Amino acid sequence: MSSDVAQLFLQLSDDLGVDRDQLIASADIDPIWLEQPDAFMPVDSLYHLTRQLATLAGSEDIGLWAGRASFLNQASLLKYLSAICSHFRQWLHMIPSAPVTRAGIGETVVVRDGDMLCTEWRPTVSMAVSGRYIADMMLSMCQCMLNSVCYRPVPVPRVYFNYPEPEDTTVHRQVFAGQLVFDQAFCGLFYPAAALEWPIIKVWDEKSPVAENNLLSIIEKGSSDGFMRRLRRSIVRALPSGKMTIDTIANELAISRRTLQRRLSERNEVFANVVQELRSAMAVRLLTDKQIPVTEIAFMLGYADISSFSTAFKGWHGCSPRNFVS
Repeated sequence: MSSDVAQLFLQLSDDLGVDRDQLIASADIDPIWLEQPDAFMPVDSLYHLTRQLATLAGSEDIGLWAGRASFLNQASLLKYLSAICSHFRQWLHMIPSAPVTRAGIGETVVVRDGDMLCTEWRPTVSMAVSGRYIADMMLSMCQCMLNSVCYRPVPVPRVYFNYPEPEDTTVHRQVFAGQLVFDQAFCGLFYPAAALEWPIIKVWDEKSPVAENNLLSIIEKGSSDGFMRRLRRSIVRALPSGKMTIDTIANELAISRRTLQRRLSERNEVFANVVQELRSAMAVRLLTDKQIPVTEIAFMLGYADISSFSTAFKGWHGCSPRNFVS
């Protein structure tokens, strides 16, 4: 797994007054794993690190704090998504495979429950191995996102935790506004499905849709062709799922595959080339913002791991993403 999550907990240790060197030594972490944010380390080592931090900090709430920190660390990526997405449905489709999915640790999955949606955190290991800290981090981060991305905060009336109720739930009640339900089969936040149609806040700053060389202008490539603008936006929104095909994009555009191919042919374009051109241009733009980890850029562009992304990037630009940003 990428070491960027470990870096987050190490920063938290600094802020809590826990000696970083003592933490790394007690958790038996190889410092080499921490030299680069996109370096890889064993999953078990991350869980051991979080358990040791909780012990040294004397607090079981470190995951809840880490989630809030993780949300703020995603600010740059969330800004870009606000330019790409118009409604919560589109934003939610992109998020699980970008900042919320963590390679090797687990994934978030949005499921329907009547008139509610539930964002579940599904770890790759058992609770006995992981402890509560990563689950708390993911739930806390998702809570912050739901409260911030729409003009109307998305209410979370109920939160599930897959561990017994702690003796002190003060921080839980500060972070989560809804009913807290412990000892459940999974961790998850419940919120109304009606929020899917709520508009996303647009962030207007130097990277806004009207600024030069921002992500949206790269996606739309300054095109006056309405069809190509819609096509490119649809591709970008579908990439994080990892299952984007010409058929899924045709369905998104409410046309047949044959019609999509014909319209591209009329413009001397090929679908696969449009996808790769988008990925290449977006990769360069996102890599210029060093606040976004390379692993998350890979997920946003539809790659299952950083190795696949690095191979593709070398083919486009002749160097690895890490060397490009250094």
